Amino acid sequence: MEVRRCMKCMHALAAGETFCSECGRPYGSVETEPFALKPGTILDGKYLVGEMLGQGGFGITYIGFDLLLEQKVAIKEYFPMSTGMVSRESSTTVVWSSAVMQKSGMEKGFDSFLKEARKMAKLGGIPGVVGVKSVFIQNETAYIVMDFIEGETLLKKLQREGPMDYGTCISLMTPIMQALAEVHKHGIIHRDISPDNIMVQSDGRLILLDLGAAKDLDIQGKDGSVQSSQMVAKHGFSPVEQYGQAGKIGPWTDVYAMAATIYYCCTGALPPSATDRMIEDTLTCRPRLTKEQFDALAFCMSVLPQKRPQNMGALLQIVTHPVRNTQPVGNVPKTEPVRPEVRNYTPPKPAPAAKRPLPKWLVPGIAAAVAVIAFIISIGSGGEKFAPASSANTPAAQSVATKSFYAKVHTMGAAECVYAVDISATHFWGQERYMRRDVKTLAFQGSLQNAPSNAWDVSEAGDRSVLAWMDNGNLCVAADGAIAPNSDASWLFQEFVNLKTIDFGNCFVTSNVTRMSGMFDGCSSLTGLDLSCFKTSAVTDTYAMFRNCGSLTRLDLSCFETSAVTDMCDMFRGCGSLASLDMANFDTSNVTDISSMFYGCKSLTSLNLANFDTSNVTDMGFMFEECNSLTSLDLSNFDTANVKCMSWMFSWCNSLTSLNLSNFDASAVTEIDSMFYGCDNLSDIICFNGKILNEFRNR
Repeated sequence: MEVRRCMKCMHALAAGETFCSECGRPYGSVETEPFALKPGTILDGKYLVGEMLGQGGFGITYIGFDLLLEQKVAIKEYFPMSTGMVSRESSTTVVWSSAVMQKSGMEKGFDSFLKEARKMAKLGGIPGVVGVKSVFIQNETAYIVMDFIEGETLLKKLQREGPMDYGTCISLMTPIMQALAEVHKHGIIHRDISPDNIMVQSDGRLILLDLGAAKDLDIQGKDGSVQSSQMVAKHGFSPVEQYGQAGKIGPWTDVYAMAATIYYCCTGALPPSATDRMIEDTLTCRPRLTKEQFDALAFCMSVLPQKRPQNMGALLQIVTHPVRNTQPVGNVPKTEPVRPEVRNYTPPKPAPAAKRPLPKWLVPGIAAAVAVIAFIISIGSGGEKFAPASSANTPAAQSVATKSFYAKVHTMGAAECVYAVDISATHFWGQERYMRRDVKTLAFQGSLQNAPSNAWDVSEAGDRSVLAWMDNGNLCVAADGAIAPNSDASWLFQEFVNLKTIDFGNCFVTSNVTRMSGMFDGCSSLTGLDLSCFKTSAVTDTYAMFRNCGSLTRLDLSCFETSAVTDMCDMFRGCGSLASLDMANFDTSNVTDISSMFYGCKSLTSLNLANFDTSNVTDMGFMFEECNSLTSLDLSNFDTANVKCMSWMFSWCNSLTSLNLSNFDASAVTEIDSMFYGCDNLSDIICFNGKILNEFRNR
């Protein structure tokens, strides 16, 4: 018997009905991925599988329908695609790669997944947490069936309506924190708390989703460390212990993620990664938070687990009554659950732009007359704007002023790396009318003469000394003087996906810039970049600088000074149209990470790395993966004495026939798996290292 349901929303379709009356999808039309279960599949004899809702590090979630109980469900399939150890046979069966993972390891993975799920299923009835209905094994893998929660994610609501005030956020989150305290009592840790895993129901109440990432503390190593069925970490929300197999997971792990979620909800700013904070803690107080509120959240987000509150009760006490905390808080007396009045709650919409604390342009009365331009990238319509990371009254900025053609230099404020499902659909630079995807061209101008009356003020002083405006997709930025990015120019043009040209107008000065990570990330329509005006001697970070600039065919880096750079990870990743790169002038003597540097440069046929100094590099993993137009590579100059990771370094370079690794030293290497995976035509390899040659023979 045919089951007539929409595969997108599971709405029942009457006989002869050709379109879903609920979502408008034509009957029989489906959207799917080749690695996902085919919509219409029946699992466990009663669960109809619909379209994919999402895909994470170790699982795929589908909308589903219980044919016996006649209700929507969410189905999570154990499918750790990110590990490279699984694939799909026909439309259902999962195939495990014996080359990557032995069967015993595969079984251990989903047996652990099932054990965790079964324990969670026994927790039914805890308000604020999605319920688990069933767990089972089929198709050589494991499945969890959960309640389907109607509504929208907290992330989407924040993107649409903006950050909320601290008191409202704590009231909303209190039931979630109380529910997690109960979950922790049963030895379960969630491990994936973030705004995209919290659902806002129609009455305003919150439900915590994705227990498929949760961890049973009964499954742990002899040293007390939790060996998860799959390592889970989410940038900005996961604590440092989730980034390694030896990390000790506990209630304090969820404490960090919950505090990070509250921070994001109140500020609209993605917290810095916990691993980055170990090197330099850049977590800062933002507008909308008082000093006491920030101190409370920062304490709960302490990088070291032992410095944080150790349980949800302690977290709830601290964030409810924020005071300056300097010592870890242990167990606190149990309190009765409090259900906040949230039925009619709607997060406050941001006030009109004129009344909000927009970033301003400051012109101090000093010799260089240095001004501060605050370009701030916002989160959705309610993104916050923040002060520049450093003052323009620095020697570097003053030297720019003395050397510039212009008498005045206006310095841009640091941009935020936006955390969103579709970054291109977020607003930018302090206005709420245009989205990033609306920008088609960008021009910098050293004069305000042509500024129209509808230009918006982005000046620090609020005196309209620096203006920005849009004209039919053409974004203009102007000041009476030169314009310099802030010393942290990271993510400045992030996800301007339809931006085709940038005119720096001889007024864009970069001498004071120290970070350019993600600067052009996602500018997928740019075909050429003239960076001849860029001065980069102070730059230390070019991580993901041109990542996913998929249309870029012309890139002149001949003037790039890279002697201070330490991170080039992902620098050209996804630049699939670049045919040649000459990096002979690059000084890489201080670089430690070049992993995934050319990943996905599929058109690259010419690559000059003749002067690359790799003596300090520790990570070369995925460096040339999917460079499938390269036919030969001479890396005889590479010093790899300190390299620890070479995994997947040349994987899928299937046109590569000649490779010179004559000076490669693998004595420090601990990760070398799949180094030559997919290099089917590689026959001429010069290498004298046994470990590497053995990996080549077993490719």
